[in-house]
Amino acid sequence: MEWFKHWFNSKEYLNVYRHRDEKEAAELVSLILKNIHLSPGSKVLDMAAGSGRHAVTFARNGYNVTAVDLSSTLLSIAKKKAADNCLNIQFINSDIRDFTTEDKFDLIINLFTSFGYFDSDKENFDVLKKAYKLLRVDGFFVLDYLNKNFVKHNLIPNTTDSFVDTKITQKRFIEGERIIKEITVEKNGETKKYLESVRMYNRNELLETLQKIGFKFINTFGDFNGNQFKLESSPRIIIIACK
Repeated sequence: MEWFKHWFNSKEYLNVYRHRDEKEAAELVSLILKNIHLSPGSKVLDMAAGSGRHAVTFARNGYNVTAVDLSSTLLSIAKKKAADNCLNIQFINSDIRDFTTEDKFDLIINLFTSFGYFDSDKENFDVLKKAYKLLRVDGFFVLDYLNKNFVKHNLIPNTTDSFVDTKITQKRFIEGERIIKEITVEKNGETKKYLESVRMYNRNELLETLQKIGFKFINTFGDFNGNQFKLESSPRIIIIACK
């Protein structure tokens, strides 16, 4: 059930997440840079770069950025952002599972819940193993992911959002260990339906898996403002680790 191939390549995706803007990306990048040491010109790999919000921000800060994403639609937007800002970013259109390179990176990021998409735990954890493999010794890895406990206690089952000539309806529910979102987009008399399905892991599961792979834990935050992680009230799990 590779729902992400269809959804992330659609034109409607950015309309649903239009509130996730450049300001939010800058806040997260700032938090990361405050908590690691990254020399000017360091190599940064954005795993699942999407429309390039974070990749462009890192490049603006003087880093050598490689941005990988499965969606050609989102990458085309990211490329335009980079060109508009006169930034030299290497964009690669690939499923992260298939991505290979001889490069080693100083920082690898997986942000905005770009994890847990696959059906099996093995496939999901293979993404973390790939990050470890592609890091140089003493390099950093940052995972920004949903907080399972927060989602369970604050789930909003249904929302409707209208703007211009578009109506977006989202139905959310938990099925086993996955958070499911059914998205309906109505525009100009046409209705399109999409799906999101993300495997939920708690903080301890993630930390234990990262440690088994070989990562050393540095810190965990609960939001983009850098507040410490709290099991029930933090909306995010932002893990900073190193090799």
